[in-house]
Amino acid sequence: MTGFFGGWQEDQISVDLKAAQGLVASCSELLIELWAVERETASLEFLDAMGTLKSGQDLAAKFSKKAVGGEDSLEKSLNSHIQVVTEMRDFFQQCVDRYGEVEDSNASALTSAETPR
Repeated sequence: MTGFFGGWQEDQISVDLKAAQGLVASCSELLIELWAVERETASLEFLDAMGTLKSGQDLAAKFSKKAVGGEDSLEKSLNSHIQVVTEMRDFFQQCVDRYGEVEDSNASALTSAETPR
């Protein structure tokens, strides 16, 4: 397999350096957006716009739980996405870092090698 990923062997994946750098940047941008949406969910915790009837108050409470604090709330979903994108960003950053380490090691080895006379 070639292209976006440099290729893979049975237990290894190699990623093109520029692709990995782009992925780190994209993940970082997505995290900023997810954090912004997560901050906005706090405003949905207490909804008062459903009127004074008991049924309206019950509906407001149900929608509030869908936003914050409920079993399948937007808040929990966003946190899950943030965790996954953070792990992806960290993985691709490790690819970039390792590439730099190998480049530095190779450059050092080449400068210290003796040239034949």
